[in-house]
Amino acid sequence: MNTQSIFRISKPALTSAAALIAMQVGASAYAAEDDKTVTAKLSGQINRGVLFADNGTDSDVIHVDNDNSSTRFRFVGEGNFSESSTVGITWESQFESNSTANVDINQNNDGSSDFTERKLELWYKGDWGKLSVGQGDGAANGTSEMDLSGTSVVMYSGIGDAMGGISFKTDDGAYFGAPDDTGAAGRVRIKNVFSDFDGLSRNDRLRYDTPALGPIGLAISTTNGDAIELTGRLAQDVGAGSRVEAALGWVDGGDRSAFEQLGGSLSFLHDSGFNATVAFGNRDFDEGGREADNAYLKLGYNAGAHRFAIDFASTDDLSQDGDEFESVGLGWNWRHSNSVEIYAIFRTHRLDRPGVNVDDVNGVLIGSRVKFL
Repeated sequence: MNTQSIFRISKPALTSAAALIAMQVGASAYAAEDDKTVTAKLSGQINRGVLFADNGTDSDVIHVDNDNSSTRFRFVGEGNFSESSTVGITWESQFESNSTANVDINQNNDGSSDFTERKLELWYKGDWGKLSVGQGDGAANGTSEMDLSGTSVVMYSGIGDAMGGISFKTDDGAYFGAPDDTGAAGRVRIKNVFSDFDGLSRNDRLRYDTPALGPIGLAISTTNGDAIELTGRLAQDVGAGSRVEAALGWVDGGDRSAFEQLGGSLSFLHDSGFNATVAFGNRDFDEGGREADNAYLKLGYNAGAHRFAIDFASTDDLSQDGDEFESVGLGWNWRHSNSVEIYAIFRTHRLDRPGVNVDDVNGVLIGSRVKFL
């Protein structure tokens, strides 16, 4: 796949367009008054769990922070900027101790406590759309992760968040791999061989979202390293109580990431509680002519406060040619209230790598997320 010739966009042109938008907003502004103050509120969450993991040779019980929706806090502020536009800020940071994305079997300690930025941005919004500046979601972030199942706190297309740090072993109990494809010498972890090929996540970027075009929204962003993201999103109620959400995102990694990528997802929730989610992705690496692919399918049922789901994920050729990774998960989430959820998931992971006999990695994660609003 090569979409570069189709989507190539001049970086100076994008920057100039954003500047013109900002000038238009500024031209309509009026003098600040007391009632134009930007006010902010604090919210956040704690999300902790216990992970039971087995790699075919060793097993362990690990106390973790669930990286599907990490422990975090945020300040969100908004105020009037002009008669027809608003201005706002988002400051969101996470503080994880023993993230599920990083812990491994036989760690035997509390791991690291990572205080990291998620969003540090300001934005202007009006009838002309929304302009966001600073650390925040790139335009394509989340396009492979649309999910109406109500179980995303424990399972969604980004399956590496729940147990991604666990290493595979061969059937004789040995680690295998190389530093350039594992992130840790001699180990291949789940997160090294799986990706849902979402956007470039959160970064220091300039982003513009168009006004809603009926149920459709479009966005474009550019970040350091001359990377560009484009996306289209759809959200629509279908009949009484049913809903569909979909997204498609394209990424040119520029000098920041050596690939071009296309990914998307669609999720449907029926008023009966049954729901289905599909996602796909393709990454075209700049060197070597190599491509990697991902597919994801999830079926679920919402029975009041209890939500159940089963999913399947497959990623091929991500770490190296010939790799075939598959995962099946079975999850449950009890939404006690808007603030309190309790969840559990069983997931099995299988890697086929030419010339290596690899044992499956199995895990159970049980935990709870409590939000303060």
